[in-house]
Amino acid sequence: MAKTILKWSMKKFVAMMIAILNNKFDCFIVIEGNRGLGKSTLAIHLLRQVSREFKKLGLQDYKFHWKHSFLYTKKETKRFWHKWRSSGIGDEMINVTFNRDFYDEEQKDIIKMINMNRDHGNLFIACVPQFQALDNQIKNLCKIRITVVRRGLVIIQTPNRTIYVKDKWDSATNEKIERGWLQKGITRPHYSKLTTFRGVMQFPKLRPSAEAKYQATKNEKRNLVAKEEMGMEVEEDVVDPIIDTLKRLKAGKIRNGVFLDGLAVAYNLDPHTFKNKLRVALNKEGISAKLTDYYWDKGKKKKEYNPATIS
Repeated sequence: MAKTILKWSMKKFVAMMIAILNNKFDCFIVIEGNRGLGKSTLAIHLLRQVSREFKKLGLQDYKFHWKHSFLYTKKETKRFWHKWRSSGIGDEMINVTFNRDFYDEEQKDIIKMINMNRDHGNLFIACVPQFQALDNQIKNLCKIRITVVRRGLVIIQTPNRTIYVKDKWDSATNEKIERGWLQKGITRPHYSKLTTFRGVMQFPKLRPSAEAKYQATKNEKRNLVAKEEMGMEVEEDVVDPIIDTLKRLKAGKIRNGVFLDGLAVAYNLDPHTFKNKLRVALNKEGISAKLTDYYWDKGKKKKEYNPATIS
């Protein structure tokens, strides 16, 4: 008896993403596939539709922006994970979390931030050539794996629920299945045989105007990557880390000291010096310079805090 293939519509898939986000979890998705098959196209469709759905509800969460939603450099990626209920596309995520760069300090910082800020309810889509080339910790953080098998068609996979098995993606078994297809010369395999298979979905091309905006954004962002790799100073929107963090503190958006340390790392500052500068700034305003007075995970602050109001 043939196995029924679950066909997802983009509307249904977006509804699932929103359900995850509304449950106060982050939504980390990886889209893999060869160059030119439409990984970024699909990511753009998904983020724009999520943004529209929240706008219908009168919410400003997960707004899509051609410049700010695309993350190419490690510095951009680090800063993204300190946001609340925001969306981003790691358009060439392999540059940020390649498994051979495990000992890269900035990559380790990014992994720490993703783990530390998983309650921020962020939506992040990473586009990579091959899922298996990602750092193992990143693979374990992925909730949904989308493989573009040909332009306009993807298969959807999710990790198996396991207790003792470390590889939730069942790589060894699925690799064996795939090798069988290759040996038999099968060009249109039955992906439903994969143990992590959950369905298929089709997606359209971008409109010419949207495609032009994407290409312009990609060209601009790739220049930033080249500068970062050469150790050159990358021009970014100027943000004063002290002023920005003071606003967050006084608005009750800083969880605790660990979160503050993570912000310091994102700004490439020494955490101890960073905190001292914050205390000096608070003193100048004539208000309490005790940072713990502003943390929201203290009893009183925690009751008042509502992540759904943070954009």
